[in-house]
Amino acid sequence: MFFIFGIGPKTKVLEKNQFVCPVCRTRTSYELKQQRNYFSLFFIPLIPLSKAKGSFVKCLNCKTEMPSTVLHHAQPDPFQQSNLEA
Repeated sequence: MFFIFGIGPKTKVLEKNQFVCPVCRTRTSYELKQQRNYFSLFFIPLIPLSKAKGSFVKCLNCKTEMPSTVLHHAQPDPFQQSNLEA
């Protein structure tokens, strides 16, 4: 009998929303993700081997991955600023 097994990360999407990306400086969608190591059998993750690691954000426009702390910074809303100037 022949088994294929291993240990590897599995990424889970926790949240999808919009923000102003600090890299590409556009209002775009992001995914808040979290990783964890799993024991896998035949490439199917079965048993979690570690606690969830820190979460990170992926900008869906420029594909940059950054720490989740970018979501907690006060970000100016470009639509609200144009109303203030008028």
